[in-house]
Amino acid sequence: MNTQSILKVMAAVLVGITSMSLAAERTWTRKADMPTPRFGLSTSVVDAKIYAIGGGGTQVFRTVEEYDPATDTWTRRADMPTARAFFSTSVVNGKIYAIGGILGSVGAGLRTVEEYDPASDTWMRKANMPTGRLHLSTIAVNERIYAMGGMVSDHGAALRTMEEYDPVSDTWTRKSDMPTTRLAFSTCVVNGKMYAIGGATSPGGTILSTVTEYDPVTDEWTAKANMPTARLWLSAASVNARIYAVGGCTDPFSATMSTVEEYDPVMNTWTTRAEMSTARKSLSTSTVNGKIYAIGGTSMAGWSTPLSTVEEYNLTPPQPDFNGDGLLDIKDLLRLIESWGQDDPPVDIAPLFGDGIVDTLDLELLMSYWEQPFDDPTLLVHWALDEAEGTVAYDSAGVNDAFVVGGTVWQPSGGQVNGALQLEGIDGCAIASPVLNPAAGPFSVFAWIQGGAPGQVVISQLNGANWLGLDPSWGCLMTELRSSGRSGFPLQSEIVVTDSNWHRIGIVWDGVCRTLYVDDVMVAEDTQDGLESSIDGLYIGCGKAMEVGTFFSGLIDDVRIYNRAVRP
Repeated sequence: MNTQSILKVMAAVLVGITSMSLAAERTWTRKADMPTPRFGLSTSVVDAKIYAIGGGGTQVFRTVEEYDPATDTWTRRADMPTARAFFSTSVVNGKIYAIGGILGSVGAGLRTVEEYDPASDTWMRKANMPTGRLHLSTIAVNERIYAMGGMVSDHGAALRTMEEYDPVSDTWTRKSDMPTTRLAFSTCVVNGKMYAIGGATSPGGTILSTVTEYDPVTDEWTAKANMPTARLWLSAASVNARIYAVGGCTDPFSATMSTVEEYDPVMNTWTTRAEMSTARKSLSTSTVNGKIYAIGGTSMAGWSTPLSTVEEYNLTPPQPDFNGDGLLDIKDLLRLIESWGQDDPPVDIAPLFGDGIVDTLDLELLMSYWEQPFDDPTLLVHWALDEAEGTVAYDSAGVNDAFVVGGTVWQPSGGQVNGALQLEGIDGCAIASPVLNPAAGPFSVFAWIQGGAPGQVVISQLNGANWLGLDPSWGCLMTELRSSGRSGFPLQSEIVVTDSNWHRIGIVWDGVCRTLYVDDVMVAEDTQDGLESSIDGLYIGCGKAMEVGTFFSGLIDDVRIYNRAVRP
């Protein structure tokens, strides 16, 4: 396509952005296994961490394990006071409420409610639910929790009952019953309304494809379009105002499903999506940063083999900020034009997740963001380093503020992008909490620097590697991020960055290749068999062990870390 044609397309886009179809496919990725295999568990999210609670398998568990998607690691937490399975959890104001369930494989449904505070790692007993039950579902809306459906015992009657819990007053209130009895179903909330999906009418009863919407404001239920695949013991999660129904089975002793179907509440329509790699039922799903995590369950007909399997479903589309500098400008436009007519995945941003060619759809989407504030969901941290005083470098993308120590001076107007942090090369640096585990998946790190000397380090990880540094002989950009074993070695460029000029330096890992960039130009690249794992905090301006000679002497500005492979 010639320049004149591209300019005509651009002119048309600037006159009026056309609508586009957002149809494309996503993929599932295996993540670190949950330490305790189990089914009939429940998961909830607080502060971007997933808490896997209770469940059954070799026994009925009290176990609580915390999963951090950023580092792909699990941590044991305080046990739930009551061991139980086939219960449900919901979150209000940063606290998790475990409700109902069953103590073993047989018996009556529980009324028990227990509150977990992840901040203090403590549990507290709360007011019992009026109706004891298992195989129920709960969902939180407007700081209230709604418990619905289920069955009174392992072979008892199924329920239509819905009860509302107020955590502030620790009281329960009866609400309008569901239109039908329902057990082993799942619920989601979108735009303040709840959706009950699938399940069965009774033990051995009709397997449901039914979807019903509940409005807490009017206390009324409304029938919606049926799910294409009738099933029970599924799990549902919502991302970007869509609901994803995952897994399940057609009866307790039939084959499990890997089915994934997407529901659009606005259009009241269903679409089939990419299947999980592991078919299973009685799993639990949770959403963090635009990604769904399917956890545990069982893949067997019956209940003999619990799973520890964790799979991630990435629903974050490619981002129009191609070079990761936080601006939608001429650099991004030129990058798109360079790839015109080609299959270039980082630039193929439309339809959602791309269509295999860079064309007018991608240009239209890019121009729709032109000169507007852009919130990149893949930006994990952004230390602008624009402060004028104090000891805190604020993270504008989240809550991972860094703390400045030693010989440092703020330069509010002396940076490449507004202000910068000046370091004297003796003991000055900034210290931050963990951001990501290099072994967990693709990521990118970029920063502006001016000055420095051979052997000094810009960004490193405690007990890990020097992520971006200057080689000890010439001051060329290098990284020590590498695979473990004899196949791992540093990657060094031939570009000296220790002159008096500003340089934007970066390291990009896409899961196969590690690439170094200087001023948005690739200066070194190779392949590695993964990267070594590390889950500790970061240093800005010194080496991983704060060794003498690794402290940076110069200016550092605008540090950005993404959980995607940025391609300038």
